Amino acid sequence: MTMVALMLSCSASKSGGDTTAKMNKRTLKGTWEVTDIRFVGEEGLYKANLFGLADSPCFKGSDWVFIPNNGTGKFTIEAANRCEAGTHRILWSFNETGYGSTQFQFKYVDEKNKPFSGDKSGYRAKIDTLTPSNMVLRVKSNYQGSSFDVILTMDKTSEDYTL
Repeated sequence: MTMVALMLSCSASKSGGDTTAKMNKRTLKGTWEVTDIRFVGEEGLYKANLFGLADSPCFKGSDWVFIPNNGTGKFTIEAANRCEAGTHRILWSFNETGYGSTQFQFKYVDEKNKPFSGDKSGYRAKIDTLTPSNMVLRVKSNYQGSSFDVILTMDKTSEDYTL
């Protein structure tokens, strides 16, 4: 199996006054569940450590909460085989790439929404699809010269957005 750490550098700063980005951010308001994880690339076995935290299967069934007015949120992973339970607070935003695509980006924060240890790194994923009920994120990766994408499908489960 191939082990891949998907640690991408990004800034969680807010993008400029683009109306589309603001509309999309409001679309995320609520609670979402990761319902599917798949790999796209050359044929082979893939194993990915997502967001510097856990093996990709640990994210299936995880709940994500997004609050668009202040860009805060959290996600919760349930305990399972090789998966440690935990809730992780995030500060998130969209990044307009200028090439007709939008990226979802986030960094881990504490209870006061301050990045841990002044860490300026974070994580990015291309938004393939965003509707009021479904989001598909694409995380690009490369390991030993082979490129592949990790595809996360999320479905909205509630309009609730309690941290």
